[in-house]
Amino acid sequence: MKSSIRRFLSGVAAVAIALSGLALGVGSAQAATSEGTITVTASNGTAGHTLNAYKIAAYNSGEYAATSDGKLDTSTFKYIVDTSDESAIETALTAAGISATASGTLTKAEEGLKQLLGDSSAAPYGYKQGTNTRTSDERKFADKLASLISSTPSTWTPSYSKQMTADANTNTFTATLPEGLYLILDTYTSGQGAANSTQSVPMIVGTTFANTNITQPGDVGKVTLKDTSAPITKEVVTDDKGTKPNNDPSYNTTDTVYFKLTTKIPNYDGYASDPTLYDPKKTRQFSIVDTFEAGKFTDPQVVSVYDGEKELTDNFDFTVGLSAGSGSSANNVVTIHFQKLVNKADSAWQDWKSGDTISVIVSGKLSTAATTTTKGSTDGPGADTLGNNNTVQLEYSNNPADTSSKTTVQGPIVNVYTHQFTINKIKADGSALSGATFQVSTGSTPLKFTKDNAGAYVVNNDDPNATSDLVSDNNGKIVVKGVKASADGVTYTVTETKVPTTGGYLQSVAPTYTVTLKDEFKNDKSNPARASKTATQAGDDWLIGLQYSYTQDGYKLVTASTDTTDVPTGDTVYVKNVTSVTQLPKTGAACIAMFTVIGVAVVAVAALFAVRARKAAQRV
Repeated sequence: MKSSIRRFLSGVAAVAIALSGLALGVGSAQAATSEGTITVTASNGTAGHTLNAYKIAAYNSGEYAATSDGKLDTSTFKYIVDTSDESAIETALTAAGISATASGTLTKAEEGLKQLLGDSSAAPYGYKQGTNTRTSDERKFADKLASLISSTPSTWTPSYSKQMTADANTNTFTATLPEGLYLILDTYTSGQGAANSTQSVPMIVGTTFANTNITQPGDVGKVTLKDTSAPITKEVVTDDKGTKPNNDPSYNTTDTVYFKLTTKIPNYDGYASDPTLYDPKKTRQFSIVDTFEAGKFTDPQVVSVYDGEKELTDNFDFTVGLSAGSGSSANNVVTIHFQKLVNKADSAWQDWKSGDTISVIVSGKLSTAATTTTKGSTDGPGADTLGNNNTVQLEYSNNPADTSSKTTVQGPIVNVYTHQFTINKIKADGSALSGATFQVSTGSTPLKFTKDNAGAYVVNNDDPNATSDLVSDNNGKIVVKGVKASADGVTYTVTETKVPTTGGYLQSVAPTYTVTLKDEFKNDKSNPARASKTATQAGDDWLIGLQYSYTQDGYKLVTASTDTTDVPTGDTVYVKNVTSVTQLPKTGAACIAMFTVIGVAVVAVAALFAVRARKAAQRV
């Protein structure tokens, strides 16, 4: 309020004090009319806002003058109140605690306006911080005038009003008006395309001077919209403490994924509050809505909530709700309600302030139904169809006159990824071979799997019935899903643990090989977590590359296709079983296998001779 009224009135309205008893030779409604301008800067954007200017009083156009240094000659200036506006002005002055009587050529309303500078609050909106308690005469005056217009039925129809023109390119509203003092009222409609903003509290501002001799008018005719905004950021983090962003968001299915949500408590100056939360029009709204992609995550949890360094308590400072989002039958939407905190309920922490940083860690397990990918995408913001996404919204009160009215702010969508590879089990002639058993390990630990509806094996660390044995189907295929990659590479050892028992396949040449998955990510620089510097590298990254590399078995039975010995390079390999050494690739492995077979035969023959020798010795 101080920034809008005081700067203006200190150079304009205060002159009325010096004019007491002076007759300027101009009647209260007789001055000539000239035009000035008002410019309102909308720091949070013009979208959704409609501003109207209502005249309170005119300047005495043609009568006031400039001093020799280009400033307003206050001894020549006065306000002129239209007779149809006098009653409303007087009522608002009384509400502000200002009592006046007519004097000389000045009416009661004009005399009252002289006193409007008697109290000016240090608070920017003219309220006690964080409340709707008015602490300045100007604020009481403005709010009362606004209530006279908005009452049903309206008890004041101003003698002149005009809608201001919005310019989205400059984030300003402008109007050319008859010179005077104006009440500016904002109507804000949230929704798609609207600004991250709230409805402004009523403002009072005077136009610029038409007298061009006033070359140093100060900030007359300028005011900043008295609205507020609140950010919402989101990123994938490495752990339940939110220690740092995870810029390599690749996971096994059933792994727990952590997300950090960050916002700030809006400026609630001018907003009523209800600690009981019973009155919806006085209960401040402030909620974070976090949505896990339907079917792709399980077990959503709120891990921790902080206001700065202060840890907040569930059911005292906030409450948590779980619900099913659009297209979901499971509880995939987590809402953290901060109504208890911002309305200062009896149980809530009382020492918060507008602008405090609120941080929330939420988690969810990557489902066995998660989307898996074998390649990267073209980077960009939003939801990646090859990933599994999580999105966030912020809801907060946007109308000081009705706290139930809310602005919804869309935050960033972040993606996490998991991958797959395929084993094609074949005979020496390239045809499919069923019944072969494999295990997939990281280090010395075999991974556990369950089957999905399509028959693929999906990593599952949560199911006690999960198995480490993967068996080739009638098409010879084993699809392995839900495995992670990394920038340095994650290596999986694939071992054929059981060769099919029918068909005469050699048991001694069951292959083992490794596959390494190395990913590449590109950070989304548009994520507001980076712009707000809550993270230097926000955990919002797009998978732009995925590489598979292999080490073959000694027999070169693991190949890129059915008719080659080439090392695989993609996500699919072919693994042969043979019935004789002659079916091994002609690479020297056949000789090795032959020596192995001969060695086994020699051992068997030696054992036979040993048995016969013992029997012969017993007969002697």
